[in-house]
Amino acid sequence: MVLLSLEARTDGRVRMAPGRVPQGFRRADATVARLLNCAVEAAAMVVDRLVAAGHVELEDTKRPGGGRLRVPAVAAAHARVRQSVALEASASPVAETEAADQGPCSRCTEAENEAETDAESETAGMALSGDGWAQESLEDVLLTADTCAFGDQPTERTVNPQVSRGSKNQPDNAVCADLHTAHTPVAALSGFPAGNREVFSGSAVEGQGRRRGRACAGEDSAGADSPRPRAGRTETGADPLRGEKPEKLPGRSTGTGGARLPRAAAVPQDLAEALAPVAHLWTRITRLSTVKWLAKAVRAELVRLSGIVGPELALRALAARLTRRLDGQGPHAVRQLVGWLLHRGLPQRSGCWSFLCDDGYRLDTGDPCESCACLIDDRRSMRRSIAATVDEQLSTVSPRLRLAEVERRLREAHHAKAAADQALRHQRDTQNRAQDQNQHQDLRRAAAQRRRQELAAAQAAHAAMACRECGLPDTAGECPVCAFRKRTDELTGQAVDLVVALRVDSLDLRAVAEMTSRVEQDTRTVIERAHARAQTADSSADPGVRAHEVQQLATKLLAQRRHWALQRLAESEPADEAAERAYQVALRRTQWNATPEKRRDAAEKAAVRARHRVAQDLLTDLLRDLSRARANLAVPPERVPWKERLAKLASGDQAQPHALRSVRRRTVA
Repeated sequence: MVLLSLEARTDGRVRMAPGRVPQGFRRADATVARLLNCAVEAAAMVVDRLVAAGHVELEDTKRPGGGRLRVPAVAAAHARVRQSVALEASASPVAETEAADQGPCSRCTEAENEAETDAESETAGMALSGDGWAQESLEDVLLTADTCAFGDQPTERTVNPQVSRGSKNQPDNAVCADLHTAHTPVAALSGFPAGNREVFSGSAVEGQGRRRGRACAGEDSAGADSPRPRAGRTETGADPLRGEKPEKLPGRSTGTGGARLPRAAAVPQDLAEALAPVAHLWTRITRLSTVKWLAKAVRAELVRLSGIVGPELALRALAARLTRRLDGQGPHAVRQLVGWLLHRGLPQRSGCWSFLCDDGYRLDTGDPCESCACLIDDRRSMRRSIAATVDEQLSTVSPRLRLAEVERRLREAHHAKAAADQALRHQRDTQNRAQDQNQHQDLRRAAAQRRRQELAAAQAAHAAMACRECGLPDTAGECPVCAFRKRTDELTGQAVDLVVALRVDSLDLRAVAEMTSRVEQDTRTVIERAHARAQTADSSADPGVRAHEVQQLATKLLAQRRHWALQRLAESEPADEAAERAYQVALRRTQWNATPEKRRDAAEKAAVRARHRVAQDLLTDLLRDLSRARANLAVPPERVPWKERLAKLASGDQAQPHALRSVRRRTVA
């Protein structure tokens, strides 16, 4: 009930909810459902209870939607307020005396006088009335209609928008304003439309007020005697209405203090002759980047034309093309110069096979293209021949049907010619494609053959190189004897490292150096003795064979020493601890089908694997430590002070170039 009271007007009517109403319900139900934010079924029950209790009434129940809601209590309350105000105003003579002494508001009085003058002029013979007839205005029709949407609103129009005069049923003193300040000048709205008079709407009739309704600020003036001129007055003294444009807009700054207008772009000097037909359109471009980009496209087309007709005729040919394209526009003006130039003005449109043809004209001479004329003659001859054939075959048919048959046969001939040209082009493209494929295959074969020849030449040159160690020719840079010896030295060094890593502490650099020298000498002696014992009477005396035998002995010795080193490390304390842990873990591992003997065997195998793994890790760590110690054993280069170096370089001592090169290498390093 509170929500309905808040939504009700002064006459108690509630604003109804718009939109569609569910079938079987009233618009009043939908309105209450919107206010309560509930379902329409529940709102219908609420409306029924309120109507049954007499708190709400339903008016116009015969109209579609089931009528509208009205709260009688709200209407009665507003009526009581109006009556009390009227009684107080009539029972107070002092207030009437004061109001009479003070007088009405000057602005309100002026507006009322103007409204009375309008009414008198309306009844005195306006354009909307005549002898025996009168025509109502649109406002009267809308406000007097009972079934329209305006029937619920107050029908009395206000003279002054800031002071409401109320409706006819209300007392005048109930809604009039008390003492108040003077209003700002407002529009004096006329009570009749313009009709067929040559005036604007509102009170623009001569003598009907000074300002038009909803006029812009500053449109009215302070008067003729005011030192400030009117904003809308022109230089000639005329005072234009809102629809007219003054000859000179006031307040528009054209100097340096106003807004800076974009500068029009000028045609580049080198393109002035070519772009002369569109020079008046070029000035519309305001962005410098667009001008540069478009000028670049024009210069590119000029370069292409220069390759066809020469640079001396390129500018003239492009100007003639632009002139023809502009003439071809007809009544349609060019709106966007950039798009028009790129898509219509600059591209060459050849009507035949000739590369000199452009729109049916030659680029070099400007005369009509002979090839295009030949094509046109061919088409005309085809049309004449087809027309003659049709006249001969269909002589009894009407001219209209003969013309349609001629057009049909022309279309068929055109399509047949286009299909033949397409087939010819396809055949030509197929032949060219096959030729291109064969040519590409020949090129690939030639490239592969050339690559094979280069590889063969490189291999031959590499095979002809002499040995870098002994200088033996045709050994590809390394002879077999030197290669076997080099490999033997590498194997010997690895065997020496195994012995030194197990016997010497890597932190003692002197002991590492001494042990390395002694073990290396003993290892080489062992290899030489083994090789001497292996020699027999049938052994070959070839140096390569002997070097290969020595390499095989070094390989066997390295394998023996590695096996020996792993055995020694497998018997160490870390290996024993790892084997014991692996044995215990494998022994405790539960297996549903394992007997005690199988579990012990599996534990022993796990211990062996753990022992071998630890030995491998220990050997790798020892060799890594030994390589670091060897790196520390390397003698650092001798550091010579710069003073001595510069003295040697200044003296020009070239007696020992090798020493100088070593000095340079150390300096760079």
